Amino acid sequence: MADFEARKIDQVARFGEISLDFRTMELSRSGRPVEITLREFKVLRFLVSRPRVVVSRQKLISSAWPKRQRSSYRTVDNCIAKLRQKIESNPDCPVFLRTVHGVGYKFVPQEDTQPAPAKSVPAGSC
Repeated sequence: MADFEARKIDQVARFGEISLDFRTMELSRSGRPVEITLREFKVLRFLVSRPRVVVSRQKLISSAWPKRQRSSYRTVDNCIAKLRQKIESNPDCPVFLRTVHGVGYKFVPQEDTQPAPAKSVPAGSC
């Protein structure tokens, strides 16, 4: 019985106030449903299932877009921007979906998002 519960729990990723159910393809924030497209779900699932791993834009294209559909890196960037609007408290300073400049993106789980010790931060910076 415990093994079944463990597997069932693994089907839902929780980070911050976000819950992503892999089986039902549902995203919720603070218990409220959030509309998500199939493509957004595929990209988010791919990143969430590889915490802290840097994933290239090309790898995201291969995982979420059909081979017959041409996609550019800009398409990936737009998808990430839409996801940030849905899951980040402040999409301009993302905590969960981080950009790795020149490479791609990585998902950083909640335990890795604790604020750093206070330091001087220039205006306009995250």
